[in-house]
Amino acid sequence: MIGAFGKTFFRATPRQLFVQLMIDILWYLIFKPTDSFSVWVYIIILPGFDLISAVGSFWNYVKDNKPEENK
Repeated sequence: MIGAFGKTFFRATPRQLFVQLMIDILWYLIFKPTDSFSVWVYIIILPGFDLISAVGSFWNYVKDNKPEENK
């Protein structure tokens, strides 16, 4: 199960990352965290995971499209 999660979570397209960002903004507007603790929890949970997904997706894209070295 973790392997399947890793393949989809760390292989996101730019469009999927943009949709995730829009969903995060929508959740922010719906819940409107008021105190500093709530804001930090929101930042860590929603956009934080999206940032990890974006970095992992970029890393996999670079790794997959790296030119082959001459042996």
